[in-house]
Amino acid sequence: MELITALKNIGFTQQESIIYITLCKHGELTGYEAAKLSGISRSNAYAALSSLVDKGSAYIIEGTSIKYIAVTKDELINNATRSFNENLSIIKESLDYNPITNDPYVTITNPNHVIDKIKNMIMTSNHRLYFSATNEIIHTFHHELVDAADRQIKIVILSPEEPDCHYDIHHPTYSHESLKLIVDTEEVITGTLNQALYSRNKTLVRLIREAIINEIELINRRTNKE
Repeated sequence: MELITALKNIGFTQQESIIYITLCKHGELTGYEAAKLSGISRSNAYAALSSLVDKGSAYIIEGTSIKYIAVTKDELINNATRSFNENLSIIKESLDYNPITNDPYVTITNPNHVIDKIKNMIMTSNHRLYFSATNEIIHTFHHELVDAADRQIKIVILSPEEPDCHYDIHHPTYSHESLKLIVDTEEVITGTLNQALYSRNKTLVRLIREAIINEIELINRRTNKE
């Protein structure tokens, strides 16, 4: 369930996520009621409720019997955003990072991480980018490409059909599963969304760039013949 996964990503446990959703759905609940409605054992439900209160994600309502109520969705989001930004500030100010100087070849195997890497490459581009991929893949990065265009980045795209985002030059090519992205002639990623190779190695960047230029030349020759 995507909602439970999202709650876990902001620091909830599985059981805390279920209990919080139960409170949101049913309103004020005793520990017994929360356990019954959520399907979680009473001891685990009470532990989750106590933890949610400690985290500021639920409140205790005092009365004849103790009841619990979830903080509102907006309050939860505001708290999570504030906490996230505070942690980012600490990391930015305190974390020392020594840049790698030997430009290694990095294999990225998780699809989400491949997508994140491509988004970061596009977002940090300064001058131009060459992007060769299917239209479906290119559409995944629609927002980042539009933002790059707004920043006056020159965008050259090689894809089977005209992409639905802004670009400077489009070269119609045959459909293939692999992708290639070169940013500022400084970094490259190639492979698929499931597994890709990333590097800032100058030799690899040059080789991939030459491959793209050769592909463009072949496309132009084919277009002229037609």
